[in-house]
Amino acid sequence: MRRQQQGFALVAAIILVVVLAGLSAFVASMVSGQGANQQLERMSRVTDLAARAGLEWGAYRVMRPAAPPACPVATTLTLPGILSMVPVRVTCVRATTPEGAGTVSIYQITATAAFGLNNTSPDYVERTKTAVFSR
Repeated sequence: MRRQQQGFALVAAIILVVVLAGLSAFVASMVSGQGANQQLERMSRVTDLAARAGLEWGAYRVMRPAAPPACPVATTLTLPGILSMVPVRVTCVRATTPEGAGTVSIYQITATAAFGLNNTSPDYVERTKTAVFSR
């Protein structure tokens, strides 16, 4: 009768090891998934900031008071610091409209920032900001 009890302890130990290994694998997959989500959220914020910076650069080029407006047709910016990871494409479209005795120039500036290899990859992030200015 003693031999039957010794075999039971071995089976219980194997079951315990298998359950603990499964639990460890589950926890590891959850932790790595959260890390990937946090990285994607961080890059989303950085890409949004890069698009805003590109929009502000375009607005400065158009609205600076000391110089004639320069509407960048299509320019790709490399920003400093952490934003250097995200290229920003700034475009500007100029139109004029009559107002009173003169004309007013209207500028539509669009800044698009993109991070990642292409828009089919799971870690691709793109943000576009558009604004209209008149002068």
